[in-house]
Amino acid sequence: MLSCVTLLVRRRTYWAVFLVSAFMLALVIAASIFLLIRKDVPVFLIEHGAYKVHPFLGIRIPSFILSIFDIAVSVLFSFSISIFILKVFKKTVSAEIFFFCLWVGTVAFEALRLVGLAAAILDLSYIFISFIAKLYMGAKFLGLVMIFISGLYAAGMRSEKHFALVAGGIGVSVFFASILPVNTGIFGMNLLYRIGYSRMFEGFSFAVILITVMNYLIAARLRSDRAYFMIALGIAGITVSYFLLSLDMAPAVSLISILTMASGSLLYVIRLHSFYLWQ
Repeated sequence: MLSCVTLLVRRRTYWAVFLVSAFMLALVIAASIFLLIRKDVPVFLIEHGAYKVHPFLGIRIPSFILSIFDIAVSVLFSFSISIFILKVFKKTVSAEIFFFCLWVGTVAFEALRLVGLAAAILDLSYIFISFIAKLYMGAKFLGLVMIFISGLYAAGMRSEKHFALVAGGIGVSVFFASILPVNTGIFGMNLLYRIGYSRMFEGFSFAVILITVMNYLIAARLRSDRAYFMIALGIAGITVSYFLLSLDMAPAVSLISILTMASGSLLYVIRLHSFYLWQ
């Protein structure tokens, strides 16, 4: 009975992640259309020092166009993987995939970058734009907590208090976002108000990703199972690729990240499902 309840609750969580990602995808579509038809977006970004041009295969791509592309791909990734998890994980229970799915849900909040820029173009209140920036950073931090916990379960953690861990992660993320300083009126290349300690946060994010990948590799070693080693490769491809994609570094980096993230996702979800199916 307990396993049935657990499975039902997890299915509802997967549905919630799907609905959030679907909503964020709709936001991306609406905000992208708005920003692309506005002629004053490049001028606005140039004036705020948040504009540059990326040369790629003889084409000059404005940075905000690359950002829109990267954001759209990230949110589409979240939407697609949430559907994939719903279809694949119907009868199998996995703590790793549960927290991975929650991380996937936080990826959809990349849409807030476009919402923040659209709000600035419309000259909305700086309080609202600051809130969007803080909400975005809170979602990023929550995602790191969720993917870190996923790695802990892979490495052997056996706590059944999943929702207590989620609640704790949300609480820490809200606190983290609330204390971050926001430079109102000063935009970064991520299309939002500049956040204090952003470089430090990037370093922290990459460190969490490395620890998570190491935990999965440790799990593969402990289990002496080649299938779990492939799962570790999958999570490495997903997390590192998303980290690079969210930085809007260059078109070539974005394309490589997209391919790696897509292949890593298929490898991770399918192999993890097969692993638990035969346990």
